[in-house]
Amino acid sequence: MSSFSFKEFSADSISTNQREVVTAPMWSNAQSSLTAIHTSSAQSDNEKRYYYEVFNTQSNDIGAESQFSIAFGHYDGSGSSTGSYGQNLLDYPTKAIYTQYKQLLLSPSETFFKFSNNETSEHIYVININRSRYKDRMDTSTWQLNLAKLTSGGTPESPISIISLIDNSGNSSTELASQGGRSYNVVSGSIANGVYTGDTTPWGTFYPDHGIIILNGNALDNTGSFFTKTNPATASGDDNAGRFFTSISGAIATNPSLYGFKAATSEVLHSTYYFARLQNNEFNYSTNPSFYSGSSNVLKWPSMYQNPKTYLTTVGLYDDSQNLLAVAKLNKPVAKTFDKELVIKIKIDY
Repeated sequence: MSSFSFKEFSADSISTNQREVVTAPMWSNAQSSLTAIHTSSAQSDNEKRYYYEVFNTQSNDIGAESQFSIAFGHYDGSGSSTGSYGQNLLDYPTKAIYTQYKQLLLSPSETFFKFSNNETSEHIYVININRSRYKDRMDTSTWQLNLAKLTSGGTPESPISIISLIDNSGNSSTELASQGGRSYNVVSGSIANGVYTGDTTPWGTFYPDHGIIILNGNALDNTGSFFTKTNPATASGDDNAGRFFTSISGAIATNPSLYGFKAATSEVLHSTYYFARLQNNEFNYSTNPSFYSGSSNVLKWPSMYQNPKTYLTTVGLYDDSQNLLAVAKLNKPVAKTFDKELVIKIKIDY
């Protein structure tokens, strides 16, 4: 049987507002590098006019989970597929994508996405990490996206040529103010070697708090050989998002261990520490009935008069009205005697 004793925490026994950044692998099954990506045949053709959902394995496999989505956006709707609905409905998916992310990430006064070197672009490529994949935010300085350069036909070049992209958050002065929260420039480089200073191409912008990477369509065309098609909207469209998927999957297929999409998630844990200090003359006796004998409540065992022994197993946190708020279990019982003082540190994360 258990028994209870109470002691009020003093002010110097509580440490509040402690912060700790915890990082973890981004992808399913605690993987930090996504070395296989698949689209889904179950995703409707109508949805694919707007975006492609990307999975870690074939979508009909057990354990298949959405990892991120990719999309192409154009300010005027060029490259759109109107599907079976016809152009008269003014249904331009690429314009919807561009407008959606512009409203989410840019201030109302901004018309176009603007990248480093003040370069603007009317067309963008988007990677939007599935919200279930990250905690508070996508971690900075820990992701690396590899893209294969494409031919005009939309297939990876042979021999394959890779563009490796990261963010430049390692330089604290590069954080940008934006409606989308913190943002950083997407630059050429690798996690292992950092920013490649020889390349000044304005590749895009990274929004860690949203888990979004916006890539500059002009840069991908001029340096990445994307050959983006921006024809007027047709029933079938130009499927630039599909070309984007080919670039990502082609880079991964070349050497998965080297070119997998690497990323991590992070969260800030706010903690309060309570230090339960047990002096040598405290908590040495128990109110448990098994501790005593007879109606006079004398100690059952004479040897315990000068040397009682109790064992601590649980610490409960109560409010002023003695309502139990939280319970902390010790990993094993701890003996308490008159010649022993203890400090039990209790951490509450929120």
